[in-house]
Amino acid sequence: MSMVNPTQKSTIVIHDTDLHGFSCGINALYALVSSGIVARPFSHFSTQPGELRTSPDGLAKVVENLSGVDLVILDIPIDNRNPATYIEALKNYAMFKGRVFWADHHGHSQWVDMLNKGGVVAIVVGSSYELSMLLPRMYAKTDSFSEKWALLGAVADFDESVATKVSRDFEDIVCDIVDQAFKFQRDKLYQMLGVQYNPTLGNIGTLSMAIVEKRLEADQFIEMCKGLARPMEVPPYQTVGDVVYTTVVPRPGLQWKTAWKLCCITGCKIAIVPGFNPARNEYVLIIAKNWRVPEVTSIVEEFVRTKFTGRMIVGHPGARSIAL
Repeated sequence: MSMVNPTQKSTIVIHDTDLHGFSCGINALYALVSSGIVARPFSHFSTQPGELRTSPDGLAKVVENLSGVDLVILDIPIDNRNPATYIEALKNYAMFKGRVFWADHHGHSQWVDMLNKGGVVAIVVGSSYELSMLLPRMYAKTDSFSEKWALLGAVADFDESVATKVSRDFEDIVCDIVDQAFKFQRDKLYQMLGVQYNPTLGNIGTLSMAIVEKRLEADQFIEMCKGLARPMEVPPYQTVGDVVYTTVVPRPGLQWKTAWKLCCITGCKIAIVPGFNPARNEYVLIIAKNWRVPEVTSIVEEFVRTKFTGRMIVGHPGARSIAL
Protein backbone atom coordinates (compact mmCIF):
# COMPACT_ATOMS: atom_id res chain seq x y z
CA MET A 1 0.00 0.00 0.00
CA SER A 2 1.31 3.45 -0.86
CA MET A 3 2.49 5.50 2.10
CA VAL A 4 1.88 8.76 0.21
CA ASN A 5 -1.28 10.27 -1.26
CA PRO A 6 -0.17 12.43 -4.21
CA THR A 7 -3.50 14.26 -4.31
CA GLN A 8 -3.03 15.68 -0.79
CA LYS A 9 0.57 16.58 -0.01
CA SER A 10 4.01 16.53 -1.53
CA THR A 11 6.63 14.38 0.17
CA ILE A 12 9.99 15.13 1.75
CA VAL A 13 12.45 12.26 1.90
CA ILE A 14 14.77 12.73 4.87
CA HIS A 15 17.78 10.45 4.64
CA ASP A 16 21.09 9.90 6.39
CA THR A 17 24.23 11.68 5.20
CA ASP A 18 26.61 8.76 4.61
CA LEU A 19 26.85 6.77 1.37
CA HIS A 20 24.26 4.27 2.52
CA GLY A 21 21.78 6.97 3.51
CA PHE A 22 22.54 8.64 0.19
CA SER A 23 21.57 5.46 -1.67
CA CYS A 24 18.38 5.16 0.40
CA GLY A 25 17.44 8.72 -0.49
CA ILE A 26 18.18 8.29 -4.17
CA ASN A 27 16.12 5.10 -4.42
CA ALA A 28 13.21 6.55 -2.44
CA LEU A 29 13.12 9.70 -4.58
CA TYR A 30 13.42 7.60 -7.73
CA ALA A 31 10.52 5.37 -6.68
CA LEU A 32 8.27 8.29 -5.70
CA VAL A 33 9.04 10.63 -8.60
CA SER A 34 8.78 7.80 -11.13
CA SER A 35 5.34 7.07 -9.70
CA GLY A 36 4.15 10.62 -10.31
CA ILE A 37 4.54 11.83 -6.73
CA VAL A 38 6.00 15.27 -6.03
CA ALA A 39 8.97 14.63 -3.75
CA ARG A 40 12.19 16.30 -2.69
CA PRO A 41 14.89 15.38 -0.15
CA PHE A 42 16.36 17.02 2.88
CA SER A 43 19.74 15.76 4.03
CA HIS A 44 22.44 17.89 5.57
CA PHE A 45 25.73 17.03 7.20
CA SER A 46 27.32 19.64 9.43
CA THR A 47 29.29 19.96 12.65
CA GLN A 48 28.52 23.67 12.93
CA PRO A 49 26.34 24.77 15.88
CA GLY A 50 22.88 25.92 14.92
CA GLU A 51 22.73 24.22 11.52
CA LEU A 52 19.94 21.72 10.93
CA ARG A 53 21.40 18.23 10.70
CA THR A 54 19.78 15.00 9.67
CA SER A 55 21.23 13.06 12.59
CA PRO A 56 19.17 11.37 15.31
CA ASP A 57 19.60 14.27 17.71
CA GLY A 58 19.13 16.95 15.05
CA LEU A 59 16.13 15.52 13.24
CA ALA A 60 13.60 16.63 15.86
CA LYS A 61 14.38 20.27 15.01
CA VAL A 62 14.26 19.50 11.28
CA VAL A 63 10.77 18.05 11.69
CA GLU A 64 9.64 21.00 13.83
CA ASN A 65 10.43 23.35 10.94
CA LEU A 66 8.35 21.39 8.41
CA SER A 67 4.62 21.40 7.77
CA GLY A 68 2.13 20.64 5.03
CA VAL A 69 4.10 17.71 3.62
CA ASP A 70 4.29 13.97 4.19
CA LEU A 71 7.59 12.60 5.47
CA VAL A 72 9.60 9.54 4.48
CA ILE A 73 12.50 9.08 6.92
CA LEU A 74 15.17 6.53 6.09
CA ASP A 75 18.34 5.30 7.81
CA ILE A 76 18.18 7.75 10.71
CA PRO A 77 18.04 5.53 13.81
CA ILE A 78 16.64 6.38 17.20
CA ASP A 79 19.43 7.39 19.52
CA ASN A 80 19.25 5.13 22.57
CA ARG A 81 20.89 7.83 24.66
CA ASN A 82 18.14 10.37 23.93
CA PRO A 83 15.15 8.64 22.30
CA ALA A 84 12.30 10.76 23.66
CA THR A 85 12.95 14.00 21.74
CA TYR A 86 13.12 12.27 18.36
CA ILE A 87 10.17 9.95 19.00
CA GLU A 88 7.91 12.72 20.27
CA ALA A 89 8.76 14.95 17.30
CA LEU A 90 7.73 12.21 14.84
CA LYS A 91 4.56 11.38 16.76
CA ASN A 92 3.55 15.05 17.02
CA TYR A 93 4.12 15.56 13.31
CA ALA A 94 2.03 12.48 12.45
CA MET A 95 -0.74 13.69 14.75
CA PHE A 96 -0.97 17.33 13.64
CA LYS A 97 0.88 17.95 10.35
CA GLY A 98 1.05 15.02 7.96
CA ARG A 99 1.84 11.38 7.46
CA VAL A 100 5.18 9.97 8.58
CA PHE A 101 6.81 6.81 7.24
CA TRP A 102 9.96 5.84 9.18
CA ALA A 103 12.19 2.89 8.30
CA ASP A 104 15.57 1.77 9.55
CA HIS A 105 17.85 -1.28 9.74
CA HIS A 106 19.69 -0.69 13.04
CA GLY A 107 17.24 -2.62 15.22
CA HIS A 108 15.27 -0.47 17.68
CA SER A 109 12.37 -2.91 17.76
CA GLN A 110 11.60 -1.58 21.24
CA TRP A 111 10.67 1.79 19.74
CA VAL A 112 8.72 0.65 16.67
CA ASP A 113 5.56 -0.22 18.60
CA MET A 114 5.66 3.16 20.33
CA LEU A 115 5.99 4.97 17.00
CA ASN A 116 3.20 2.98 15.38
CA LYS A 117 0.86 3.62 18.31
CA GLY A 118 1.67 7.31 17.93
CA GLY A 119 0.53 7.38 14.31
CA VAL A 120 3.89 6.89 12.62
CA VAL A 121 4.18 4.07 10.10
CA ALA A 122 7.41 2.54 11.38
CA ILE A 123 9.25 -0.60 10.32
CA VAL A 124 12.71 -2.11 10.75
CA VAL A 125 14.24 -4.22 7.98
CA GLY A 126 17.05 -6.74 8.23
CA SER A 127 19.90 -5.15 6.31
CA SER A 128 21.29 -2.03 4.68
CA TYR A 129 20.46 -3.43 1.24
CA GLU A 130 16.86 -4.16 2.22
CA LEU A 131 16.42 -0.59 3.43
CA SER A 132 17.79 0.89 0.19
CA MET A 133 15.39 -1.29 -1.79
CA LEU A 134 12.35 -0.70 0.42
CA LEU A 135 10.68 2.15 -1.49
CA PRO A 136 11.54 0.73 -4.94
CA ARG A 137 9.82 -2.50 -3.91
CA MET A 138 6.80 -0.67 -2.52
CA TYR A 139 6.37 1.25 -5.78
CA ALA A 140 7.48 -1.55 -8.17
CA LYS A 141 10.67 0.23 -9.26
CA THR A 142 13.12 -2.62 -8.71
CA ASP A 143 15.18 -2.15 -11.85
CA SER A 144 18.91 -1.93 -12.54
CA PHE A 145 19.02 1.72 -11.46
CA SER A 146 17.69 1.07 -7.95
CA GLU A 147 19.47 -2.25 -7.48
CA LYS A 148 22.94 -0.89 -8.33
CA TRP A 149 22.50 2.12 -6.07
CA ALA A 150 21.34 -0.19 -3.28
CA LEU A 151 24.45 -2.35 -3.73
CA LEU A 152 26.70 0.71 -3.62
CA GLY A 153 25.14 1.88 -0.37
CA ALA A 154 25.14 -1.58 1.20
CA VAL A 155 28.83 -2.16 0.42
CA ALA A 156 29.71 1.23 1.91
CA ASP A 157 27.79 0.14 5.03
CA PHE A 158 29.61 -3.23 5.31
CA ASP A 159 26.38 -5.19 4.79
CA GLU A 160 27.27 -8.88 4.96
CA SER A 161 24.15 -9.86 3.01
CA VAL A 162 25.61 -8.48 -0.24
CA ALA A 163 29.19 -9.71 0.19
CA THR A 164 28.70 -12.52 -2.33
CA LYS A 165 26.86 -10.28 -4.80
CA VAL A 166 29.71 -7.85 -5.50
CA SER A 167 33.32 -8.19 -6.59
CA ARG A 168 36.30 -7.22 -4.46
CA ASP A 169 37.12 -4.55 -7.05
CA PHE A 170 33.67 -3.01 -6.56
CA GLU A 171 34.18 -3.08 -2.79
CA ASP A 172 37.56 -1.37 -3.06
CA ILE A 173 36.24 1.37 -5.33
CA VAL A 174 33.19 2.10 -3.18
CA CYS A 175 34.81 1.92 0.26
CA ASP A 176 37.94 3.80 -0.73
CA ILE A 177 37.55 6.08 -3.74
CA VAL A 178 33.79 6.79 -3.77
CA ASP A 179 33.59 7.27 -0.01
CA GLN A 180 36.36 9.87 -0.07
CA ALA A 181 35.01 11.74 -3.08
CA PHE A 182 31.52 11.82 -1.57
CA LYS A 183 32.78 13.17 1.76
CA PHE A 184 35.46 15.63 0.68
CA GLN A 185 34.78 16.65 -2.93
CA ARG A 186 31.12 17.68 -2.85
CA ASP A 187 31.74 21.04 -4.52
CA LYS A 188 33.40 19.30 -7.45
CA LEU A 189 30.58 16.76 -7.63
CA TYR A 190 28.11 19.67 -7.80
CA GLN A 191 30.13 21.11 -10.69
CA MET A 192 30.34 17.81 -12.54
CA LEU A 193 26.59 17.34 -12.15
CA GLY A 194 25.91 20.93 -13.22
CA VAL A 195 24.00 21.85 -10.05
CA GLN A 196 24.35 24.47 -7.32
CA TYR A 197 24.01 23.77 -3.62
CA ASN A 198 20.39 24.26 -2.56
CA PRO A 199 20.03 24.97 1.20
CA THR A 200 16.39 23.82 1.19
CA LEU A 201 17.61 20.36 0.15
CA GLY A 202 20.78 20.27 2.30
CA ASN A 203 24.27 19.58 1.04
CA ILE A 204 23.66 15.83 0.64
CA GLY A 205 20.05 16.28 -0.50
CA THR A 206 21.28 18.51 -3.32
CA LEU A 207 23.31 15.59 -4.63
CA SER A 208 20.61 12.94 -4.20
CA MET A 209 18.06 15.14 -6.02
CA ALA A 210 20.50 15.78 -8.87
CA ILE A 211 21.19 12.06 -9.26
CA VAL A 212 17.47 11.32 -9.61
CA GLU A 213 16.71 14.25 -11.91
CA LYS A 214 19.54 13.24 -14.24
CA ARG A 215 18.92 9.48 -13.81
CA LEU A 216 22.61 9.07 -13.16
CA GLU A 217 23.48 5.40 -12.82
CA ALA A 218 25.64 4.24 -9.92
CA ASP A 219 28.35 3.16 -12.38
CA GLN A 220 28.43 6.68 -13.84
CA PHE A 221 28.73 8.18 -10.37
CA ILE A 222 31.61 5.82 -9.60
CA GLU A 223 33.44 6.96 -12.72
CA MET A 224 33.00 10.59 -11.65
CA CYS A 225 34.45 9.80 -8.23
CA LYS A 226 37.50 8.03 -9.66
CA GLY A 227 38.84 11.38 -10.86
CA LEU A 228 38.35 13.06 -7.50
CA ALA A 229 40.10 10.76 -5.01
CA ARG A 230 42.92 8.29 -4.73
CA PRO A 231 43.33 5.31 -2.41
CA MET A 232 43.73 6.13 1.27
CA GLU A 233 47.17 6.26 2.80
CA VAL A 234 47.39 3.58 5.45
CA PRO A 235 48.74 4.79 8.82
CA PRO A 236 51.42 2.85 10.72
CA TYR A 237 49.86 -0.15 12.43
CA GLN A 238 50.55 -3.19 14.59
CA THR A 239 48.85 -6.56 14.76
CA VAL A 240 48.16 -8.81 17.74
CA GLY A 241 46.55 -12.07 16.74
CA ASP A 242 43.34 -11.28 14.86
CA VAL A 243 43.42 -7.60 15.82
CA VAL A 244 45.13 -4.78 13.92
CA TYR A 245 45.37 -1.35 15.47
CA THR A 246 46.85 2.07 14.84
CA THR A 247 47.54 4.95 17.22
CA VAL A 248 47.48 7.50 14.41
CA VAL A 249 44.24 9.44 14.03
CA PRO A 250 43.23 9.30 10.35
CA ARG A 251 41.53 12.13 8.53
CA PRO A 252 38.18 12.93 10.20
CA GLY A 253 35.42 10.96 8.51
CA LEU A 254 37.65 8.08 7.42
CA GLN A 255 37.89 6.12 10.68
CA TRP A 256 35.60 3.25 9.66
CA LYS A 257 37.03 2.99 6.16
CA THR A 258 40.58 3.05 7.56
CA ALA A 259 39.62 0.17 9.85
CA TRP A 260 38.19 -1.68 6.84
CA LYS A 261 41.38 -1.13 4.84
CA LEU A 262 43.60 -2.32 7.66
CA CYS A 263 41.54 -5.52 7.83
CA CYS A 264 41.91 -5.97 4.07
CA ILE A 265 45.67 -5.42 4.11
CA THR A 266 46.47 -7.59 7.14
CA GLY A 267 43.74 -10.22 6.99
CA CYS A 268 42.86 -9.42 10.61
CA LYS A 269 39.23 -9.76 11.64
CA ILE A 270 39.11 -6.64 13.85
CA ALA A 271 40.64 -3.20 13.45
CA ILE A 272 40.86 -0.51 16.12
CA VAL A 273 41.27 3.07 14.96
CA PRO A 274 41.24 6.05 17.33
CA GLY A 275 39.09 8.97 16.28
CA PHE A 276 37.19 11.98 17.50
CA ASN A 277 33.44 12.52 17.30
CA PRO A 278 32.95 16.32 17.14
CA ALA A 279 29.16 16.03 17.30
CA ARG A 280 29.38 14.54 20.81
CA ASN A 281 32.73 15.99 21.82
CA GLU A 282 34.07 12.59 22.78
CA TYR A 283 36.84 10.26 21.77
CA VAL A 284 35.83 6.96 20.30
CA LEU A 285 37.32 3.70 19.12
CA ILE A 286 36.08 2.41 15.80
CA ILE A 287 35.95 -1.37 15.62
CA ALA A 288 35.26 -2.83 12.20
CA LYS A 289 35.08 -6.39 11.06
CA ASN A 290 36.43 -7.83 7.85
CA TRP A 291 32.88 -7.92 6.59
CA ARG A 292 33.36 -10.74 4.07
CA VAL A 293 34.20 -13.21 6.85
CA PRO A 294 30.88 -14.42 8.32
CA GLU A 295 32.16 -15.66 11.68
CA VAL A 296 33.59 -12.28 12.60
CA THR A 297 30.41 -10.84 14.13
CA SER A 298 30.72 -13.13 17.16
CA ILE A 299 34.43 -12.31 17.46
CA VAL A 300 33.70 -8.58 17.47
CA GLU A 301 30.93 -8.98 20.03
CA GLU A 302 33.15 -11.04 22.34
CA PHE A 303 36.01 -8.56 21.95
CA VAL A 304 33.77 -5.62 22.81
CA ARG A 305 32.18 -7.45 25.72
CA THR A 306 35.48 -8.45 27.34
CA LYS A 307 37.69 -5.45 26.55
CA PHE A 308 35.24 -2.59 27.03
CA THR A 309 33.11 -3.61 30.00
CA GLY A 310 31.17 -0.65 31.32
CA ARG A 311 31.78 1.58 28.29
CA MET A 312 29.06 3.25 26.26
CA ILE A 313 28.87 1.20 23.05
CA VAL A 314 26.82 2.16 19.99
CA GLY A 315 26.61 0.99 16.39
CA HIS A 316 25.84 -2.21 14.52
CA PRO A 317 27.99 -5.38 14.91
CA GLY A 318 30.14 -4.43 11.91
CA ALA A 319 31.22 -1.10 13.32
CA ARG A 320 31.15 -0.26 16.99
CA SER A 321 31.88 3.11 18.57
CA ILE A 322 33.09 3.04 22.17
CA ALA A 323 33.25 6.27 24.20
CA LEU A 324 36.49 6.41 26.16
